[in-house]
Amino acid sequence: MSGQSRLRTVVADTSALVSLGVPRAASDYDTGSAPDPLQYLLTSCDIVVPPEVVSELNDIAQYHDIHGAAAHNVLAAQDHYTVTDPYQKAEAPDSRPAFGLDDGETDGILLANALSVDGFLTDVFGGTNFALVHAALRGSRIVPTPRLICDYARGGHMTQDQAQDLISAISSHRSWENSPYVTQLLKQLE
Repeated sequence: MSGQSRLRTVVADTSALVSLGVPRAASDYDTGSAPDPLQYLLTSCDIVVPPEVVSELNDIAQYHDIHGAAAHNVLAAQDHYTVTDPYQKAEAPDSRPAFGLDDGETDGILLANALSVDGFLTDVFGGTNFALVHAALRGSRIVPTPRLICDYARGGHMTQDQAQDLISAISSHRSWENSPYVTQLLKQLE
């Protein structure tokens, strides 16, 4: 993946999983003929999530919009990821640390640190929160969701045009379209 070792183990946060579930939920995107990033992630590496992420997915799945449908798609694929409580690990704190992030992200970081996974998949790729995630992770690299999609193209799992289409399809539903980070990644795919 982009010159770094391939992701074999990943802890994912809620927002990243929902973003990857959007294409299958979008009526204007055909995952039958175009890449399905959620399916690829779930079949290409071992995914672990904390219980808080499942709880957040259940909350989001209650909405009758594309985010709810995307969360439902992720929940329907539960056989393809493992749910592990970071607070049951030997080094776990007694209570949730105050990283300044939401509970799913915080628990995901604790789990990534406890399991020493290759990457922490997140939609955090701008602003102060990126720095907070970076500071809290020990050893695992941050893998922003749009970067993962670009890396799939660079690795030959999809074409650069397919990656651009996929990022565009997700962007309109996940507020990525005004992100300088996403704009830069799209330019690199040209």
